[in-house]
Amino acid sequence: MSTVIEDGMIENISLVNKITDLEEKIKAMEKRLPKDQVSIIVLSGDFDKAMAAFMMANGAVGMGMEVTMFFTFWGCSVIKKERRLKGKKFTHKLVNLMLPASSKELPPSKMSFAGFGRKMFNHMMKGQMSSLEEQIEIAVESGVKFQVCSPSLGMMGFDKDEWAVPVDICGVAAMYEVALNARTAYFIS
Repeated sequence: MSTVIEDGMIENISLVNKITDLEEKIKAMEKRLPKDQVSIIVLSGDFDKAMAAFMMANGAVGMGMEVTMFFTFWGCSVIKKERRLKGKKFTHKLVNLMLPASSKELPPSKMSFAGFGRKMFNHMMKGQMSSLEEQIEIAVESGVKFQVCSPSLGMMGFDKDEWAVPVDICGVAAMYEVALNARTAYFIS
């Protein structure tokens, strides 16, 4: 009779070990599941691409998702306050002079028409959809998180206080931390 009890106890211990092992595997799998997050990486400084990025961001927030936008290189112009040259070294002044000062000066990627294209698009959008600046404001009010690429700051000569939105200045590792856990990730180039 004692061997029957021992066999039953061994089976119970084995079952408990199997359950514990399965629970640990499930926890590990849950950590790898995507979250209700959207990651949008903005490389482009083009008006129409910035509009698309912010419309996707605001749409995702409207669906209850957490959104993080990572701005790098030319995309940084989308969320800059203004052009600032004072205190910058010569090469950074040149870069800043070649880039749009803020979202208000972003050219469209197509149909620029020597600078008239943006005005034409703004006119066509009136009454049809929010302007880019309104989209940015909606994103800020909705809690979209903004990241700015630290290496881009140094290379392009942007200062930490040049932004029209609250930003987290970080590297690509922080961007990947969000993007790899997001349900959806977009790269706007």
